[in-house]
Amino acid sequence: MALVEDGPGTLLELPGLLVRADSGIAFIYQALDVLALRFGLDDAVVVVEPPAGRRQAFRLQRRVGSPRPGSSIPPVALARPGLYADPPSVDSISASYLVALVEVALRLDLLRHDASRDPLTGLLNRRSYEEVLLESTARSRRYGWPFALVLLDLDHFKDINDQWGHGRGDEALRTFGSDLRACLRTGDVAARVGGDEFALLVHAVSERDEVMGLVERLRVSSEISAGGTGLRFSAGVAFFPDDATEPAALTKVADSRLYADKGSHLARPDGHR
Repeated sequence: MALVEDGPGTLLELPGLLVRADSGIAFIYQALDVLALRFGLDDAVVVVEPPAGRRQAFRLQRRVGSPRPGSSIPPVALARPGLYADPPSVDSISASYLVALVEVALRLDLLRHDASRDPLTGLLNRRSYEEVLLESTARSRRYGWPFALVLLDLDHFKDINDQWGHGRGDEALRTFGSDLRACLRTGDVAARVGGDEFALLVHAVSERDEVMGLVERLRVSSEISAGGTGLRFSAGVAFFPDDATEPAALTKVADSRLYADKGSHLARPDGHR
């Protein structure tokens, strides 16, 4: 049977590829390459429609456009879940095996995503944030790329829970998380690192004013979208490499500036800066 034959392109190597792949998506394209080698395919498409997910299709070598005239591959928009190959030389056992592994790969990607996220806000969780901070500092030391670490702490958040209840507090956190995502550029990172504590990694910044402007835009946005809860925050900003070049030292600088900012305005009766 095709599935268990030895030699180049054997499908028995696919589980090992799945274990070693950086992501489920990367594995799927590797698997299609193995399939093409094993069966001499010119083209192939695998279509999956997970019960709890959206329909997805993956094509050999990430090709774009329509299959060639006379191809055995139907238009993807009309295709039922399964494997479609040109020429149609893949046996049903091998096709089912590949489709099953593709579904496993997509489930693993979903699990990896969920494991890295804070369930309330959808931002990175603390563990994932710390990994990204380590990667950012290592990359910036190597290439000389500046970035900023911004620590944020919501002011009087306990008062929101006490006055309106924890449901309203959770909604305020979700809204603040949405505001963070809206203010960031592609490639920047937002995380919830504690109950009412957040962190931003703003990459490739050449001017301090860029980051301070982002913080001020976030202040305005959060006060508008807080829905009358008076949601405000304190912030501390540290810059790589000017302030520090190690994650712990950079965090210490940002943390000290955060508490200086908090002390400077919470002493005022109205809580405003």
